Amino acid sequence: MSDDELLFAPEEEEALSETPWTVMIVDDDAEVHSFTKLALHDFTYERKPLRFLSAYSAAEAAELIKKHDDIAIILLDVVMESETAGLDLVETIRYHFNNTMVRIIIRTGQPGVAPERYVIDHYDINDYKEKTELTTDRLYTTVRSALSQYKQIIELLNKKNEIYAALITDSLTGLGNRVKLNYDLDTDEPMSLILLNIDAFSMINDVYGFDVGDQMLLQFGKILHNSSCPACSVYRLEADIFAVLTAHKEIQDVQKEVMRIQNTITKHSFLINAIEHRVNVTMGVVERDMGNMIQKAEIALREARKMSRNRIQVYSDGLAVIQQIKDNTKWTKWLKDALDNDKLIAYYQPIIDCKSGEITKYEALVRLEHDGVIYAPFHFLSTARYAGLLYQITQRVFEQACARFSTNTLHFSVNITDQDLVESDFIRFIEQTRTQYGIDVDRIYFEILEDSSILANPVAEKHLNELTALGYHLCLDDFGVQCSNFAQLGNLDLDIVKIDGTYIKDIDVNTKSQVVTESILFFTHKIGVKTVAEFVHSSQVYEIVKSMGIDYAQGYFIGEPKPDLVQ
Repeated sequence: MSDDELLFAPEEEEALSETPWTVMIVDDDAEVHSFTKLALHDFTYERKPLRFLSAYSAAEAAELIKKHDDIAIILLDVVMESETAGLDLVETIRYHFNNTMVRIIIRTGQPGVAPERYVIDHYDINDYKEKTELTTDRLYTTVRSALSQYKQIIELLNKKNEIYAALITDSLTGLGNRVKLNYDLDTDEPMSLILLNIDAFSMINDVYGFDVGDQMLLQFGKILHNSSCPACSVYRLEADIFAVLTAHKEIQDVQKEVMRIQNTITKHSFLINAIEHRVNVTMGVVERDMGNMIQKAEIALREARKMSRNRIQVYSDGLAVIQQIKDNTKWTKWLKDALDNDKLIAYYQPIIDCKSGEITKYEALVRLEHDGVIYAPFHFLSTARYAGLLYQITQRVFEQACARFSTNTLHFSVNITDQDLVESDFIRFIEQTRTQYGIDVDRIYFEILEDSSILANPVAEKHLNELTALGYHLCLDDFGVQCSNFAQLGNLDLDIVKIDGTYIKDIDVNTKSQVVTESILFFTHKIGVKTVAEFVHSSQVYEIVKSMGIDYAQGYFIGEPKPDLVQ
């Protein structure tokens, strides 16, 4: 072969796709089928040829459509076994078969029977042509336009399916996620749900890194999926929490599945980077139930984790956590009502100087009034913490206390929490309120709990230092319990330590309480910090407290908390 021949050699045409476009011809006239196939015999669109299906009646077409789900175009006659057979078939396709993708082109030889405008307005069709219009060129153009529409619809559907798949799939494990579980739980049939939490999983992340943690989650998900029963579906909800949804109809079968899962996980050795890992799981189970299934399983799981690891807890309405949730809901509502309607009230308990026997200061304590009943803080403070309302409570109590003591020269104390101390405007609020009521800074004490989390937070520590720099006093409350660490006394610039009532209330009869109290007093005297004995409830206790050299006493023997000061 010469160079010229090589230069002008014809290019090889790109081979056609093996997957053709499927076109169905529905017409009772055989010649229409023949003409259409002949006119489009060499038609291609995007390198794909046509494949034809033929039906000579609407009934025959309906049967073919059931068998073929890849039909792109239907070229449809109107008048066949009846005058509206074609239009009836359109309704069957769109509303009975729920097929909205196939492009339907009406071809009629009797246009007066089914006027174009009426057909377009009342039927979901894509084009309307009279048979006399459809020359070879026009048929070619019509089919090409319809295939372009069909392709766009398929692409949109595929994109929709991709988005939906991403929405319901956990990206790490490929399992269904919480959205998918919610979707699968939308049924009228009772189901059983098992939530699994990998015990001490955070330790794996901390010790070996997140890559190993991810590998653990991948393997864990595969074990659950591969070993799950045919009636089970597996999901990863978040972090190290997985779920198994089962349609078992008998409780005993659900229980067997739970035990099987626990045994499978416990016995499995996870090999990651040549290191073997063994894990246990804690499970919350909801058996044959409907409605709020995930919430119920999470409640059971939470209850199981409170007890111990590697535990199984079945949900029931009698779980203690259920009552706790109800209580929290009630108190959150009451707290918000109290904040909105000035029903959070400061009560004042006197503190006596043990040497002079005179009341020299008061502690401001919060009370909540609801429906004429006064509630002490132990009812609602934990709920206030979870609801993020502690700072608002502190603000109300401090402002009421400043207003109350603006007319005398007594000292007073207000409790503050770790949540108060991390608020950015805490110092500004304290200074602004004190100034508003003309209170000397030296008269105000802030009581903080012996809580290591306060000093562990740099913002809280900064605010404590600012308080003392401004001249406020700090008091360490309930000393002797919680952290029980004498080193805490050296970490804070304290003026007063309040000895916890646990040791004061029985100090007249309990030698150990006396020993602990003496130890606290020895240390506080050495560092020059004054002391308050809490829970002084009798004259016997008061006399012992005085004899031991405690500086101040507080308790029901001295005076109960009341909305007014003791006269």
